[in-house]
Amino acid sequence: MSTPPVPAPPPDGGTAVLPADPTATTTTTAPASRRSPLRAGLLWTLLGFGLVVIASYAASAPGIAASSTWGSALRLTVPIAVVAVGGLFSERAGVINVGLEGMMIGGTWMAGVFGWLWGPWAALAGGVLGGLVFGLLMAVLCIELGLNQLVVGVAINVVAAALARFASDIVFTGVAGGSISRSPRIDGSLPVLGVPFLSGGWGTPDLTRRMEESGLPVVGQLGGIVGGLTRDVSLAAVLGLLLVPLTAYVLWRTPFGLRWRAAGERPAALQALGGQVHRTRWVAVLVGSGLAGFAGGYLVLISQAYVENQTAGRGFIGLATLIFGNWMPSGVFFGASLFGFSDAVGLGRPPTFRALLLVLAVAFLALGALRLRRGAARAGLAPVVLGGLLLVAFLFVPLPSGLATAAPYLVTLAVLVVAGTAMRPPAALGTLFPRSGVRS
Repeated sequence: MSTPPVPAPPPDGGTAVLPADPTATTTTTAPASRRSPLRAGLLWTLLGFGLVVIASYAASAPGIAASSTWGSALRLTVPIAVVAVGGLFSERAGVINVGLEGMMIGGTWMAGVFGWLWGPWAALAGGVLGGLVFGLLMAVLCIELGLNQLVVGVAINVVAAALARFASDIVFTGVAGGSISRSPRIDGSLPVLGVPFLSGGWGTPDLTRRMEESGLPVVGQLGGIVGGLTRDVSLAAVLGLLLVPLTAYVLWRTPFGLRWRAAGERPAALQALGGQVHRTRWVAVLVGSGLAGFAGGYLVLISQAYVENQTAGRGFIGLATLIFGNWMPSGVFFGASLFGFSDAVGLGRPPTFRALLLVLAVAFLALGALRLRRGAARAGLAPVVLGGLLLVAFLFVPLPSGLATAAPYLVTLAVLVVAGTAMRPPAALGTLFPRSGVRS
């Protein structure tokens, strides 16, 4: 075993200074770096819970902490998170994927056919297949032929919607329960899970339901939130949520993740080291499109049938989530959670939407104040102004009841305005890399 080199004495005859031991430094600082995100996550969770409790009383909207709202939020978060992770696969490899909406549409239609014929598990498989069809088209046109990725993505969105309606007229029209705008009903459903002794899993007592029904301040809200997130959760939702940590692991802990990131940041360096840029991008685009199709299949399972315009722009919201999350799995998850929650709020009563305005107003004002305190005046101005406008709307503006249905889209615009100054896309995103010279 070789010994570390001993530094020569300095020319002035002084004492040579040994370099710091990197092992000792890592051992000393690693536990603190691991604890810090955990403490920060716990702190923000507690602050968010406190804000929801305050908003429920300030807006006279107990529904914002009800288990029905949070159960719907979880169900609506999953497709946005999964389609955003699908976009993450493509864009981290350097391929802009504006066609997520079209891939979701393809997934919903194929899931409707497969689910009608063979049941709910087949619906998920059909959704993945439907997304892969358009992913294959994008890979050929963008990676092989070098066409403009934005134009191809927009074309996929348009073609998918038209093709789904055309195919529905052929396959579903004239079938019992089917029409040009929907498939026959899917019989059966996937298993649902619950946490034992917390939300009634395995036939045990449901503690959170008792907490919610007690009506006690804080205790009732806590029971509603925890119960909604842990009671009768579909196995498909669990699989979808597990994709987020799995993607983070692949991205940062595997050789493919290293090549995947290099293809989107420094493709020339990846090629120089013997990597295959085109193969990596092909795999990333196909996996991403399959995940977008899975998200469409999940929507079909919620409705137990394919319905025209079922995605309702969730592919575009997933793209916005990807940008808001700064092309990171954790950011994608938190952004999807925000949009899923706002979507669930839009399904509730108008006071619940007003409570959401208060939550967003306080959150944006706090974020702006934090940025201003750090000296980032330009980055802090947008959230302060937006938070102030939302607070004025909550206090003084009578809101029409129909506005609540637009909650996820309004939240998308607001969050993109706030996060626009902190976005950092992959360096080679959208850059065509020539095939010539690639080593096999």
